[in-house]
Amino acid sequence: MFGVGLRTRVPSEATGRPNVALVAAWFVACLAALVGALAPLTASAQDGSNSLQSITPEDGAVLDVSPTEIVLVFNQEIGNDEVPSLQLGCNRETQSIGGPQIDADAFIVTFEVLAPVPRGACSVSWFLRGADDSLIATDISTFSVTSDPPVSQATSSTTPTSAFDTVPAVPTVVSTADTEESTGSTDGAIWLGRMLSTMAILVIFGSLALISVGWPEGPEYIVTVRFLRLTWIVGLIGTLVYVVAFSAQFADGSFGSGLSPGAWLDLNDAGWDGRGALLRLVFVAACGWVVVRPERIIDPTTAMWAWLIPGAAIITVAMSRTDGPAPLIGFLIGVVHVASSAIWFGGAALVARVVLAGPGEDDLVQATKAFCKISVPAMLVTAVTGVIQMVRLDGGDLFSSSHGRVVLLKAVAVAAMLAVALAARQQVMLRLDRAQELTAPAADRFRRAFTAEAAIGVVVLMFSGWLVSLEPAKADPLAGEDYLPAMVFTDPASGIDARVSIAPGRVGRNGLKVELAAPAEGVTGLSVTLLPPRGAPDCDVATETGGCEITQPIGLTGAGTAVLLTENGLPLAVPGTWTLQLSGATTQGVLQGALNTFLVVAADGTVDTSADTTTTLPPTVQTSVVTSPDNTAGFATTTTTTTPTTVP
Repeated sequence: MFGVGLRTRVPSEATGRPNVALVAAWFVACLAALVGALAPLTASAQDGSNSLQSITPEDGAVLDVSPTEIVLVFNQEIGNDEVPSLQLGCNRETQSIGGPQIDADAFIVTFEVLAPVPRGACSVSWFLRGADDSLIATDISTFSVTSDPPVSQATSSTTPTSAFDTVPAVPTVVSTADTEESTGSTDGAIWLGRMLSTMAILVIFGSLALISVGWPEGPEYIVTVRFLRLTWIVGLIGTLVYVVAFSAQFADGSFGSGLSPGAWLDLNDAGWDGRGALLRLVFVAACGWVVVRPERIIDPTTAMWAWLIPGAAIITVAMSRTDGPAPLIGFLIGVVHVASSAIWFGGAALVARVVLAGPGEDDLVQATKAFCKISVPAMLVTAVTGVIQMVRLDGGDLFSSSHGRVVLLKAVAVAAMLAVALAARQQVMLRLDRAQELTAPAADRFRRAFTAEAAIGVVVLMFSGWLVSLEPAKADPLAGEDYLPAMVFTDPASGIDARVSIAPGRVGRNGLKVELAAPAEGVTGLSVTLLPPRGAPDCDVATETGGCEITQPIGLTGAGTAVLLTENGLPLAVPGTWTLQLSGATTQGVLQGALNTFLVVAADGTVDTSADTTTTLPPTVQTSVVTSPDNTAGFATTTTTTTPTTVP
């Protein structure tokens, strides 16, 4: 009736089922095609296509000495989420291996062998795992070593390795110009920080001394307060730089590693110069209490503390040099030297920058004249104590040592400073003798003279900072000891060239000095073993001074000198002819059986002949006696060679 045709209704369920089936079938077909395309790649990854290209030592290699590292080279780049690992076993014992070191290209992995492996067969098992600990690749390699590692463990009693003080030495055979490790900027930072700190301490102490003695009106001038505050800020910054750099050098790290205050406390173990650096930081910081209000130096209620704090800072400066003969006397002389230098240099700086800054009243004239009077005795004391320190530390070796040559340069600068100072004082006393005020021309003329004097003083302080970093000729830790004949060990097979000295050669504690001239690096397991005389009594038990047979590890891995002080030295329990054995290993070979003998007398200096105190060297060791060219005591030097070992 409305013109609507007849429609046949089709149920929705009938239309939905065919459409879903078609879509599902199409999706399954696409997924199957994708899986089929990725299957080769997945199988390749699971099969560990990143396989090993080479290994060092090679599989089946026969080595004369223990390897120092194991190197794996892969044929593909190691992913960031992939972890290489390695296990090393020799003679059914697990060996110590360092962590993996991956190169920048992520193809080469190096594992350090932390200790020489024993003689025999070794197996290497390496693994490459994913982030989920799934195994990507693995294999096993073998090699063998034909020589024993060097002997380095004590048999009866051992002196702690920490008792050694290792200091740099110039090699006499092999140059280390290409192998020296750079210490970054710590040496320069130590010199700069110490120089700025010392200069500020001297200026503060000298300025306060002049204010206390001859210029009580000084704290009333704002320029005086500003000068002292600026000097203190420079000194505090310099002291911080000095302590940070010193801490980094002591820890053998970079300058940044010493920024942590926790690292500063390690300087307590760096001897008196390290403790002096820590105390210097404390007292320089405390000087701020004085420089903020300089009038405290003339106030009877605060004068004692105002003198004590900068005076303690002066003492810490003298603690920078405590070596050499008669160290206590040298320290006391150093304190007097630094204090007199402060009165001279510090007063000159205050007069040049503050007192003579412009014309003024009669107090400026009196301050200048007072400084001229107190500085003349200070100059005399500075010169005399400086000469005493020069004789104590260098003796007559002024031209043959670096320290002596720098002392001569400093002496020239001090002489120039003295000439300028004496000329300025003569003019001051002549022109200001009856003056009632300081005129502008006089202030300008004298300011230039005192500024030149203070500038030369800065140059002198630069030389002083340089001298602290150098070793004086008479600063040998065993200076004054009666050395026994030095024993020289030269082994062509391993390349080790060493000189061993014992002092004083009496029953009790004995100092030891090992000078390793070659090789420049790569030495492991270096140690000295002392064997008692044959037939010596009481050598089967320990004594109060230690056991009879002693092994002392030497903390050297290359050219240098290790010194064991007598107070912490090797305890030799019985008199007689002892045997000294030097052991060590290099990349060339192993030093074994290097023996020599030395005589130990009783504590009272007598030789015990009641027992058989002879020691027979093995027939494989050849000895000869030659004259030592550098032994000032005229001792003989025994050159020892060992049976050559196989060179790889």
